[in-house]
Amino acid sequence: MRRHTVVAFGVALLLPVAVSAQDRRWLAEASVGWAGLVDDATKNYLLTGGTVRRDVSPRVSIGPEFVIMSNPNSLRDRIVMFTGNVVFDSAPDARVSAFAVGGVGMFWGREQFPDGPYWSSDPAFTAGGGLRANLTKSVAVGGEYRIGWELHQRVSGFARVRW
Repeated sequence: MRRHTVVAFGVALLLPVAVSAQDRRWLAEASVGWAGLVDDATKNYLLTGGTVRRDVSPRVSIGPEFVIMSNPNSLRDRIVMFTGNVVFDSAPDARVSAFAVGGVGMFWGREQFPDGPYWSSDPAFTAGGGLRANLTKSVAVGGEYRIGWELHQRVSGFARVRW
């Protein structure tokens, strides 16, 4: 009898976790935009990136983001960022909603000089927000602004698919 009580109590505690896990969904976003690295003067970069995130609650999702920034004036000037992001949606089921995003990770850069290439790496973070328009329950588009370290700012648009 005691074993049945322990099992019933365990099921009662774990069932809400299992049920809520079934409601959680994945999403993938692809983004393109502009990034400006602040140095003596702002260096302009084309930004392309992508993320895959998992909902951990109706308003919060987490996951990695991979971004490549390339300088259109130099084929050898590249920056790669890999961050783990947290996104907070103000109204995830609304037609248009605001969101906030923050992430931490690593920043790798390669720049070509007359003496040869220079490689660098630093810890990185980004923080910002934007607006998202839900076209359907599975598809959304939007735009965002972020600032981050290695000191840069970026403006990008994205398309999202949720499953």
